[in-house]
Amino acid sequence: MMRRSMTLILGGLFALTVWTGAAFAQHSGAAIKDPDAIERELENEDGNRNIWEKYTDFLDSELVKISEMDLYGVTSQLPQGYLSVKWDWGVIRAKNRYDDKRHLGPVMPPIQFKDGTGKELISIDMGLSGHGGGHTFQMSYGIIDELDWYIELPFTYMTVSFDPQIKAMDPAIGKLLGVNDVTKYTGYDFFKKTLPMLGRATPKSKAAGEWLLGDINTGFSWNVFRNERLSVALTPRVFLPTGHVPDPNNNLTYGTGPEIETGIGGWAVGFTQGYDVRLFKYSFWLDVIFSTEFGAAYGFEQNRDYPTNFLKPDDKAVMLDPASFPDLSNLEGNFQYTPGWSVNWTAQLNIQLAVLGLGIGYGMQHSQEPELKGDPAFVQMARSLQLLGQQSLEAVQLAASLSLLPLYIPADISFQWTKVIDGYNAIVYDNFYQLTVKAYIPIWR
Repeated sequence: MMRRSMTLILGGLFALTVWTGAAFAQHSGAAIKDPDAIERELENEDGNRNIWEKYTDFLDSELVKISEMDLYGVTSQLPQGYLSVKWDWGVIRAKNRYDDKRHLGPVMPPIQFKDGTGKELISIDMGLSGHGGGHTFQMSYGIIDELDWYIELPFTYMTVSFDPQIKAMDPAIGKLLGVNDVTKYTGYDFFKKTLPMLGRATPKSKAAGEWLLGDINTGFSWNVFRNERLSVALTPRVFLPTGHVPDPNNNLTYGTGPEIETGIGGWAVGFTQGYDVRLFKYSFWLDVIFSTEFGAAYGFEQNRDYPTNFLKPDDKAVMLDPASFPDLSNLEGNFQYTPGWSVNWTAQLNIQLAVLGLGIGYGMQHSQEPELKGDPAFVQMARSLQLLGQQSLEAVQLAASLSLLPLYIPADISFQWTKVIDGYNAIVYDNFYQLTVKAYIPIWR
């Protein structure tokens, strides 16, 4: 249900496959008519058929064959020779975040500067918020009835902005920095005046992007075991380093701007193990299935460029506390960034009423703190933003799907709503809706 969000505000859930989760839109090609009745109709038809009648005859005959395969749940694969094409569109908004105490707060934690004794010198709420959407395109092909190959391309569009507000400033610090009246000092004054004095660049206040490519992933899905009550599948996959990683001088990860990443931007591998248990089935009208999936992925080490727009701290700031205001103006070259491990688990109950599918599910995801190897002062600064720590997220999802087979259109339409209910060091996504259209095309049978 979720993927690793890391520093992402929006892109984390749109692709839905960087760390794969459960999909509610299943093969809803369950028989909408009695398969035996269809076979009798086909046997009694004469040879004088027009193009439409021949098409419906073919689709009916395929429906009989697929019904006999008894495909159900998240583990079912495409029949051999079938191609499926899926488009997923989602919209989302981010305006809160769970901190390391599981308390809800702003998306980006306040930037704080403290002296050596822990006394707060400056605190600013960056007022970070964002909204946008994503398009995911997936193509799958049934190599044999038990084995599919797929490839997925995720795209993201978003608008992310800063609306900074001063939360606190020690009057003595204000005077040292040339602020005569702290009460009238604004967040944008902090951007333009104070940040450069403390050795930071003035970040841009808004970032927008359209059709930003995420991490393309591809793999095979193998239905290891299946009978009328239990089905098991394994899906290994590889993620390509295609995700959009912003210019380091305008990257939220380092506090140099609001632009976000739409993937990890490096190589990764992962797998999903899925199980379906059929709880109840009544003829071809009703199917009740409990499904659960466990997934894991590992992102390999990659080299990333340092941001180079840091300024030399003002002597007054250095006098206050050198540790809080390190000199990063000489950064050059690159550092090592390793996303590491992420795991997720989902459980869902799906009810198929002929052509209508209903689902409710729960999911949780955990990812380790990424490893950074580089300049110690830079690593300390990046970690102080609290956007690179380990993360946990829990969410619920409601979904509904509809088969278009009654109209002789081999396609499904589904709608999902996701609600984050708890988290640790994780961004909260509101108004997260998804629309999915999936079509099936027999290429070779």
